[in-house]
Amino acid sequence: MADIDSVDLRLLRMLVNDAHASLKKMSREVGLSITGVQRRVERLEKLGIIKQYSAVIDPKKYGYGVSAFVSVEVGSRGLSDLVKSLRTKHEVCELHMTTGSHPLLVKIRARDNEGLKKFVEENITSSDYVKSATTTVMMDTFKETFLNP
Repeated sequence: MADIDSVDLRLLRMLVNDAHASLKKMSREVGLSITGVQRRVERLEKLGIIKQYSAVIDPKKYGYGVSAFVSVEVGSRGLSDLVKSLRTKHEVCELHMTTGSHPLLVKIRARDNEGLKKFVEENITSSDYVKSATTTVMMDTFKETFLNP
């Protein structure tokens, strides 16, 4: 685990809320010089704590109004092939290895229910390695964030 202090945590919170926050603004907030803040942010990047800076897109406004989790029961031999294939699909937002009878959890966004059904059929249940798949459609999302420091 990386050695981070309360100032680093404050900087991380600011960047999570606004990746475009200026060094000047952050320096005022934490009481350090601009150079001091820049060094800390660069250190957090080098440590891999800050992996990337990205825009948060509203999927509904982008035309992807349906979100679902698919729990997939897949044989151990086929897991890596299925994951490799699903990683390339833009509809797949998350891939997680889990415990239990369904070792793969996939978060998918689709334009509509028909698009979701087609995606699951063509990319998941059609695989020879998949024993079963259970799709849970999200009705509403109350909170969706990455880790908030």
